[in-house]
This record gives sequence, C-alpha cells and structure tokens, in this order.
Amino acid sequence: MRRLALLVVWICLASLPVWADYGLSNVVEKQIDRGQLPEQQPQAVPDEMTPPAPAQTPEKEPLSKVLEEAAPQYKKTVFYPYTIHISSWQSKKDALSRFRQTARNLDPVFITKIDLGATGIWYRVDYGAFRSQREAASRMSDLQAKGIMDTESFIGSAVPYAIELGVFPDKAGASGEGGRLGQKGVVTYIVKESESAFRLLAGAYPGQKSAAPAFEDLTAMGLQPKIVKR
Repeated sequence: MRRLALLVVWICLASLPVWADYGLSNVVEKQIDRGQLPEQQPQAVPDEMTPPAPAQTPEKEPLSKVLEEAAPQYKKTVFYPYTIHISSWQSKKDALSRFRQTARNLDPVFITKIDLGATGIWYRVDYGAFRSQREAASRMSDLQAKGIMDTESFIGSAVPYAIELGVFPDKAGASGEGGRLGQKGVVTYIVKESESAFRLLAGAYPGQKSAAPAFEDLTAMGLQPKIVKR
C-alpha cells in the first residue's frame, strides 16, 4: 500500500512540467494572435458632418460710390454763373455776424471762403444764383431801392463754380442737411434743378483754384465735396 502511494506521487510529479508547458504555450499563442490583428483604420467622417466653409462676406462698396448712385439723376440745362456780393471780410467771425443780419431779410444768403491770391483768404457774404448779369443787376437794384441791400453791394465777374455737398430728391432733405452743416459752421444754399433734384451748394467761385481752401476744409470734416458748375 505504501508503495502504491509513492508510485502515484511520482507519476503526478513527472506529469507537472507537461501541464505547465501546455498552459504557457497556450498563453503565448493567444498573445501572438492579438498582435497579428489588423490595425483599426480611423472611420471617415460623413460628408454631412464636415463643417461648412465660412461664407465669404461680400465687399462693401465705398460710401462715396453708394451715395453717388443713390443721388437723384438730372440733366443740367440751366447754369447760374452770377451772384451778388454783399460784403467781404478777412475774419470769418465778422462774416458770420453780417450773414446772420442779412439772412433775416434775404434768401439764399451764404458765405464764400475764397482764395484771392496776393490778397489772401477772404470771406464773402453772397446772395443768390443768377443766370445772367442783367438778371442779377435787376434784382440788386430792386433790393437796394427797398433798403434791404447796401449800395456797397456789387456783382463783379462770373463765379460759375460751387462746392456741391449733395443732391436730394426734395427740398426738405436738402434743407435738413444744410441745417446740420450749419451747426458746424458751414453755410450752404440750395439750387433746384428739377422737381426731384435739389443741390446743396457752398460758395461761388471764378475757378477751381479759388475754391481749394474751402474744399480742403470740408474734406477734413469727413464730407465728400465736389467742385462743380452751378
């Protein structure tokens, strides 16, 4: 009986390495199998999930072009090259004082900042826009006879140019803009070209060079002036 027990123990001990080798080989095979699995490729994102490209904002047209296209269109058929000069001043303050006095009885009265060359920059208090010298002279004589205009007033040579600050479809629009500019010290007047075109102007000039100082002032204020025929 003792011998039988020893025999059983010996058989078990002898078979133990075999079972160990079987378990180890099984583990190794499984590890090798995992390593040989094909790598998972990243899944493609469906087209509908692709974020859309940002929409391009259309370039805005320059403000000057927009305003020009929006301005009422008209055909220039009548010109106003003559104006009555009421007084001239080297001080803008004095010119404004005289303007306020005169504007109580006359319309349109305006101020022309003008470069007179050798004599420098002057501020003229002017009245009206006339098609001919005869028309201007007749109006001046009538106003002087009524005591509304001083005898020092004169017509002088043609001043066919002005600085245009806008064209409006009605007089109310032009007057509103003129009032806004008046608060900034810019004195304007209105010339009616048609029933739907009212031009807002500043000054009366014999040529474009004489209008340069006033033109530069208006540009510096952020406005978009144009030197044009009246």
